[in-house]
Amino acid sequence: MAKFLCIYREPTENRAKPSPEEMQALQAAWYTWMQKFSSAIVPGGDGLKHSGRVLKAGLVTDGPYVEAKEIIASFAVIQADNYDAALAIARECPGYDGSWPGYSIEIREMGGYA
Repeated sequence: MAKFLCIYREPTENRAKPSPEEMQALQAAWYTWMQKFSSAIVPGGDGLKHSGRVLKAGLVTDGPYVEAKEIIASFAVIQADNYDAALAIARECPGYDGSWPGYSIEIREMGGYA
C-alpha cells in the first residue's frame, strides 16, 4: 500500500462564516467520512492555524502571505493501493466536492527520493 498526502486548501477571500447549524452539519459529515474511511486514514492530520513562518534561504518571514489566494487549512495522510483509490477517497471528502467554491485538495504520493 502507498501513502498519499492530502493537502486541504481554502480561499483567503470571500469566505462566508457558516451558521451554527451549518457547522454542526459539516462536522457530522466529516465524522461520517472519517468513519467510512477509517482503515485508510492515518491518524494525525489536524487543522492548521492561519499563521506561521516561512524559512527560505536562511531567512524567516511571516506566512502565509496576505497576497496568497489560498491557504493550507489542513492535511491528512491516507493509505491506498494506488492513486486512483486515494482520489476516490478524497472525492467523498465533505465540502471539497465543488459545493464550496475555491476549496481544493492536492493529493501527492509519499515516498523516498530515487
